[in-house]
Amino acid sequence: MLYILIIVVGGILSYFGPWWVIAPVCLVLSAWKAKDAKEAGLTAAAAAVTLWVGYATYLNVVAEVDLSAKIADLFTGGVGFLSKVPKVAFIFTIMTLIISTVSSFSGMAGVHIRQFFKA
Repeated sequence: MLYILIIVVGGILSYFGPWWVIAPVCLVLSAWKAKDAKEAGLTAAAAAVTLWVGYATYLNVVAEVDLSAKIADLFTGGVGFLSKVPKVAFIFTIMTLIISTVSSFSGMAGVHIRQFFKA
């Protein structure tokens, strides 16, 4: 249930808000629904990664310009061993690491905030 709620509410708010709106969504929904910090962190990370990778894949497919290649060239400079990695895979890996860290910490923080105010 928490997984679906994060995807639905996060998707709606991400459409209208900035990229980091997923963090407060994970915090509030995990404080409301999660049983413990481990469940909150894992579920929030999985839901946020699903949402972001799904939306990024959609944008990558419908874009007329290969934006992921241009962004990857910004990070790699087109030289070194990273230039041999597929550019879409590089961007999606970086994106997954960022969003999973942000959302899992905010999900765990939500549970800890709830525990703090209960005691």
